[in-house]
Amino acid sequence: MNLQVTSVSKRPERLSQTASAIQVITQEDIRRSGAASLPEALRLATNLQVAQLDSRQWAISARGFNGTAANKLLVLIDGRTVYTPLFSGVFWDVQEVPLGDIDRIEVISGPGATLWGANAVNGVINVITKDAKDTQGLLLSGGGGTEQHGFGTVRYGAALGSTVRARFYGRGFDRDATGVPRRTRRRRRLVLGAGRVPDGLGCIEHQPRHPAGRSVRWPHRAG
Repeated sequence: MNLQVTSVSKRPERLSQTASAIQVITQEDIRRSGAASLPEALRLATNLQVAQLDSRQWAISARGFNGTAANKLLVLIDGRTVYTPLFSGVFWDVQEVPLGDIDRIEVISGPGATLWGANAVNGVINVITKDAKDTQGLLLSGGGGTEQHGFGTVRYGAALGSTVRARFYGRGFDRDATGVPRRTRRRRRLVLGAGRVPDGLGCIEHQPRHPAGRSVRWPHRAG
């Protein structure tokens, strides 16, 4: 209850003193859950409906009306909105945030449009990552299994000056797709990015077997 949260009023305050229905998923909760992706970690929030349709698509919403095109939930990563202008929803398969870099996830139930603006109809999800100064050095992690044939993360944090810290990371996986015969379709992906530096950096994504080949996604700062 002594946790500090910032999503309720855009300023730090104690969780026990917030005037909102809010749940906080901590780094310890994520580590103990064994989650391998951000959508899996959101299953820890009891005020969200989280469903996985196949190896790529997720449906995440609050207060019902859930689906892959759900657009009544504002999702932010370090205060920047991640919804697509296409339909104001979220492509969850491209939100490749290393779970070890997440400090906490704040999930608010109920309307938040007065504070956050568009999309915050049924709630707000704010993923807050660790400060770059707390993630210095090299980190390697990975694993594999029957469905997740292989997955791994490489992260390196360094100082770019006397007062500037940054971290760079790459994530990749190879897993079976669900709903199709085994060995007929597999999903591979490599994601490169950087985080928690002043004003943010771009995230370059490369999907070897995706028709588009490569895309560049720049964070958009929330108003």
